[in-house]
Amino acid sequence: MSRLASQGFPGSAALLDQIRGLWVRSIDDDGSLSLSTSIPAIADVRYRVPVEGIYLDKDNVRVHLLLHVVDGYLDELEVLREDSGVVVNSPFEEVSIEFQTL
Repeated sequence: MSRLASQGFPGSAALLDQIRGLWVRSIDDDGSLSLSTSIPAIADVRYRVPVEGIYLDKDNVRVHLLLHVVDGYLDELEVLREDSGVVVNSPFEEVSIEFQTL
């Protein structure tokens, strides 16, 4: 999560602060997480998904990591494969991730 939030986009500093008080709950088998924070730092992001990570799954299908921010607060880390299949390599393992900011 901090690797996504540290990509230097508008609002990233506040999101890094929010991570210090982060509570997470698993919401699906692919690794998506519901997020909430106890830190009142509001992130002034331009888009609901200000940053995305992409990595290749074990069978070379791209997996997207979308960091959702709602009303200035971390809300969800969405994990999805481009072919809608089941994610084999968890994004929380050691994988090489390419980042894109909006």
